[in-house]
Amino acid sequence: MSSGYRILADENIERATRRYLADLGHDITWVGDVDDVGLGADDEEIARYARRVDCLILTQDDDFFTEFDIDETAGVLFQRDQALSTKEVGDAVHEMSRYLDQSEVTLEYVSRNWL
Repeated sequence: MSSGYRILADENIERATRRYLADLGHDITWVGDVDDVGLGADDEEIARYARRVDCLILTQDDDFFTEFDIDETAGVLFQRDQALSTKEVGDAVHEMSRYLDQSEVTLEYVSRNWL
């Protein structure tokens, strides 16, 4: 379906995971590399930026859907299990992209269940 997601990785997403997703063909940017956002930005700023540039947010932070309206984002990929390896996270997101167009993602749990 999709050739790859446009992803804004929250500051808690490891560099190896971001690199692996890029190697799989996803357009991934880390919040720390975005002048308009940066490290320490609050979740609402990150959500507004992601919506403006049409990126999914990849995060381990559940505030993105417990603290404010999920519709304020362009979509959230939530990695609940922080014990997942870089490969498991990347493979799960990549598998999602094969079945769900980016525009269809509201909230998806990144988990072993996708593999």
